[in-house]
Amino acid sequence: MAHRARGAIAIDGVLSESSWDRADRAGPFVRSLDGKPCAEQTVARLLWDDENLYVAFQVDDANIATPYTRDDQPLYQSNVVEIFLNPSGDLARYDEIEIAPSNALFDASFTGRRQGMNLSWSSGARHAVHLDGTLNDSRDVDRGWTAELAVPFATLTGMPAPRPRRGDKWRFNLYRLRQYPGQPGEGQAYSPPMVGDFHALDRFATMRFDD
Repeated sequence: MAHRARGAIAIDGVLSESSWDRADRAGPFVRSLDGKPCAEQTVARLLWDDENLYVAFQVDDANIATPYTRDDQPLYQSNVVEIFLNPSGDLARYDEIEIAPSNALFDASFTGRRQGMNLSWSSGARHAVHLDGTLNDSRDVDRGWTAELAVPFATLTGMPAPRPRRGDKWRFNLYRLRQYPGQPGEGQAYSPPMVGDFHALDRFATMRFDD
């Protein structure tokens, strides 16, 4: 469930606003292939107002790392958190937004499951990351990182109306990829697809907008 934000949300990677305190926790995530507990915990929170969907990921990570520092690089090849949004609920038109611990953003829209990918589409999301540790330094032990995004409703694909209303329901999913060189990777999910494909639309969860 996504609650309405009470007051402005500063996109700084620090979830200091009282609205985040009352936001429902989505998670902890489970392993995407079998639904079992993950090696490191991930939870997410969702809020909304008249203009934006707000998404926050809180990630336990003992080694915060990514080789990618620029937007629209292949962030999915390393460590990243992701949200997939299908506002119409048609399980066809959807958007994918990813953020790496470097605060690099990747986004793309689709017209079907892995069909019609549009890499020129931009979510227009404002985003920030806060690290509890050091990026790309394996000599120390990190605690984790937080990613915070404000995604404008005006940019999303397949919106049935300019903005959601209380009681509206969207299909969506939330993911994390843990991938380090020379180590087995781990896919995490809020609603596990149970296959090796985060684009499994039939496994998306339902988000309900509420006060």
